[in-house]
Amino acid sequence: MTIHQESNRYTISSGDHLVTVRNRKRMDMTSVKSIERFDQEEFYVNTSQGHLLIRGEELRIVHLDVDKGLLTLEGEVKQFQYDESENGLSKSFLHKLFG
Repeated sequence: MTIHQESNRYTISSGDHLVTVRNRKRMDMTSVKSIERFDQEEFYVNTSQGHLLIRGEELRIVHLDVDKGLLTLEGEVKQFQYDESENGLSKSFLHKLFG
């Protein structure tokens, strides 16, 4: 990833995926392709680096720019992790029962 500084402004090369969390209250993301599902406790976001699961409380979208792939969330961020499965949403029947 290359970050260029122009005066007081930073630009990120197109296509790079960046996640920034500020005091666990605000989360900014780049290279967001889509939001698969969301509510106040969970967001499931498709990024250029795979599916990202974000969990917390009172989560809400503050800014979304689909054309630029930018997403900003606010609320209490408790956990976030990338899902390694191919489509992220599928789990085996036995895993759902006993997982």
